[in-house]
Amino acid sequence: MASAKLGWDFNGYLAKLDRTIADIDGAADRAALAGARVAEKGMKRRVAVLTGELQEHIEIDGPRRDGNVHSVEIGVLRKKGASAEIARKANAQEYGTSSMPAHPYARPTMIEDKAEINKAIRESLEKEKML
Repeated sequence: MASAKLGWDFNGYLAKLDRTIADIDGAADRAALAGARVAEKGMKRRVAVLTGELQEHIEIDGPRRDGNVHSVEIGVLRKKGASAEIARKANAQEYGTSSMPAHPYARPTMIEDKAEINKAIRESLEKEKML
């Protein structure tokens, strides 16, 4: 009786799968950052400029991963060096105060630039051959 042996390199397959997952995570991080850069520009363009202080402190933090979730933060961020005073001014600009009307810059950016942000993300993923 003749027999045939089927060979499959399971360890090689797992190593290749690990590399593919790492490529996907890296591509997702780069895509999130591409979209964040568009949003950062939009916020800097829209923020009210008196001294330029808020504009200078609009930054990107990330990308970051939590399991399969990739994220970035964009804005006036305390963890990136903005003082409490600058953060309060940014909040007052965005939402207003009892004595000052709101001059939002973050929310309009996310609404008005949504298509451009999504385009940057899509183009990044296409460049990485992930779409």
